[in-house]
Amino acid sequence: MSAVSDGGNGSACPLAETPDMRLASPASGEWTLFRVEDLDRMDDGRLVVLNRGSHELFVFGQDGQFLQSLGRQGEGPGEFIDPIEFDFVASDSIIVWDWGLGRIVLFGPDLSHERSVRLEPPAPNPTGRLGVLGRGTIVLGSHDLRRFEAQQLTPQFLQVLRYDWSGRLIDTLATLPYGERGWVDRESRMAGGPLFESRGVFSTRGDLLYMSDGRSPEVRIHRGIQLESIVRWEPGDLSVRKEDVEAFGADYLAPRPGDDERASRLRGRLNPVQLRRKRLDVLPVKDRFPAVTEIQIDDQDRMWIRAFTRPTATATEWLGFTATGAFMCSLSVPKALTVFRFDSSAVVAVHRDEADVESVEVRSFRVPSATARKDAR
Repeated sequence: MSAVSDGGNGSACPLAETPDMRLASPASGEWTLFRVEDLDRMDDGRLVVLNRGSHELFVFGQDGQFLQSLGRQGEGPGEFIDPIEFDFVASDSIIVWDWGLGRIVLFGPDLSHERSVRLEPPAPNPTGRLGVLGRGTIVLGSHDLRRFEAQQLTPQFLQVLRYDWSGRLIDTLATLPYGERGWVDRESRMAGGPLFESRGVFSTRGDLLYMSDGRSPEVRIHRGIQLESIVRWEPGDLSVRKEDVEAFGADYLAPRPGDDERASRLRGRLNPVQLRRKRLDVLPVKDRFPAVTEIQIDDQDRMWIRAFTRPTATATEWLGFTATGAFMCSLSVPKALTVFRFDSSAVVAVHRDEADVESVEVRSFRVPSATARKDAR
């Protein structure tokens, strides 16, 4: 067990102000970034981007040169209906979770399609989290959606399901709390949960499974069903303030692109803005923010924890821990960047500008020298 604290440490991992590499959609239209859902770097430096908007994977070289695309829309071999996440297998193959078809698609070392496997039984209400665990299993997150009634919030749960490579369910590794849900407007079929609620999260690396209930500032690390260690820290002030609620509400209620199109599909009498207003009116607000909203493990087995980003904040805060569980540093990332991958000294992220145009960035960061020496020991 490892009990650690970041309180008063003050160590920061400075992030570069400009990207080391930036990929933006070319004017030629050879490829276009649209609804990037996942991205990661292979051991040889190639960058893989899951472009959900075009049902493809884009592969780029170390220098950012476009190399190839994988997949397309369809139900045939190597095709996708709704790809939402991928992971690497043995560092040179890619496994993709196709939500729309309920199947896993594997591309081999030469990135040609090897096989597609449907899950049995299917993963009901998948959350989009996929991970390879060890050599022989795949882990998926599934929302165990509990029935709820009017005027009542019902606890929800996240099941961490383990499948073999044939798509057969082996077991449920864990059940984590996944917030609460209740009706906002039954006529419009809109449901929701409390503002700033906590939800369970997990991640995989090698044969280790990292899990948190989201509320507590701790991560439990399992090898199979055996608890390997627990990492804890002091999270700082998580209290929700009045200005947080006001800032969230102002942003949440602002008109959005697509509201008119969504309004044409709604069953009830309320338009999208009115529904969002009703959600704020009828659902409660939690008095503290989640301590953990995401877990990532980098290529040196260091753990990175994303804290909840206050609505009034200008940056997203990540906490870094060494492979042995000691606090390493905090990393501040501009809100416009969504980090998908940590390498030993860089983050791989998607940047969205004010017009919601996406680009991929690789930005370096520096680990404090004293921390790096301590980790090396």
